[in-house]
Amino acid sequence: MIFLHLLKESLYFAFNSLILNKLRTFLSLLGITIGIFAIISVFTVIDSLENSIRDSIAKLGDNVVYVDKWPW
Repeated sequence: MIFLHLLKESLYFAFNSLILNKLRTFLSLLGITIGIFAIISVFTVIDSLENSIRDSIAKLGDNVVYVDKWPW
């Protein structure tokens, strides 16, 4: 029973803190949202680049490798 009482009290303090500090709550949620969006964007770009490279290599054929010397 002590565990339930402590859980109830902790939840009360947590929600009370969220309600009283609206700006901090908003900024925290905004930061979490931007972070999740950034991670999803990076994975999407990496997947797109990987598919593009695979398609470019597939156009060359199965047993063909081109090696070019760059002029610098």
